Amino acid sequence: MTIWKKLVLTAGIAIGMVMPLSSHAETVELTVSSWLPPTHSLVAGFIVPWMAEVEKETEGRVKPRLLPKAVTNAAGHYDAVRNGLVDLAFISHAYYPGRFELTKLGTLPLTGEHGEARSVAAWRIYDKYLKSAGEHRGVQLLGMYGHGPGMVMSGKKPVRQIEDFNGLKVRLGGGMAADVAKVLNVNAVVKPAPESYELLSTGVVDGVFLPAESLVAFRLDEVVQSITRFPGGLYGDSHGFIMNERSYKKLSEQDRAIIDRLSGEHLARLAGAAWGGADNKSLALAKDKGIEIIDADAALVEAVRDRTAPFEQAWLDAASKHNIDGPAVMAEYRSMLQELDAEIAARPTE
Repeated sequence: MTIWKKLVLTAGIAIGMVMPLSSHAETVELTVSSWLPPTHSLVAGFIVPWMAEVEKETEGRVKPRLLPKAVTNAAGHYDAVRNGLVDLAFISHAYYPGRFELTKLGTLPLTGEHGEARSVAAWRIYDKYLKSAGEHRGVQLLGMYGHGPGMVMSGKKPVRQIEDFNGLKVRLGGGMAADVAKVLNVNAVVKPAPESYELLSTGVVDGVFLPAESLVAFRLDEVVQSITRFPGGLYGDSHGFIMNERSYKKLSEQDRAIIDRLSGEHLARLAGAAWGGADNKSLALAKDKGIEIIDADAALVEAVRDRTAPFEQAWLDAASKHNIDGPAVMAEYRSMLQELDAEIAARPTE
């Protein structure tokens, strides 16, 4: 064998050894779909920062990319992720009636004062007791989170007493909000949150059930005249941040471990703080604009508590079907919420 043949053979072996390493180091792009506008606190304060964390921690091996337009409507995102149309998305559990009964624990009325507290408590309880029920079948659940206290935002008909709910046309998303609306004799108009402005400005509805941050997120400060708020919220909502199972499994073991580390409670805190943290700024804007903020008095709170009391038993019944010790789990959840709310309230304000 001549020296040239030896050189060619050696080079070929070297290339063969290097090529698998090079292909192994290629960037994996993960598409992310959002049905909320890019200015929304969940997108700007959670999705975008979380994507940056993933790219940084994987040293660029995994690069999430936010699509310029949602791949489907809000309720279609579960199937979009499960079927691989998109790699990552968030869903509102409220948009899937009868499917996520156990997650309703995190949405019960009059329970939590801050989105971050609701989010962390809901994730801890879900991870410890509820995930074996398999409510998120077909996708990889990376985390759960929720918004701050649900409120009533009204156009021309303020809510001051329980009778004011009778016949009130209210936009809501479903889930616990729909359950609450039913026992309050509200005429529910079930539509995704981004349609709230059009529905309220055109008079299709008298008001909306939403957390305070939505006042800014959906420009409702232009059409809302009064807000009625309740201690712990009139209702809550929870979201799931989900990933296509095949996309998750295709990642290297190292990068899956990083995704896992940036999920769970870390994700719940990040998303809950972003969503719930926008509430105070929105309420401050409401005051500046002259929007009336009504704090529900004791009589109204007690009337709501009486009418919504069956929801707690409904959750206990759902837990029992899965052999979950409902009373113990609920007591732990409420205790956890109190501790987290106190922790957040004790933080110095900006």
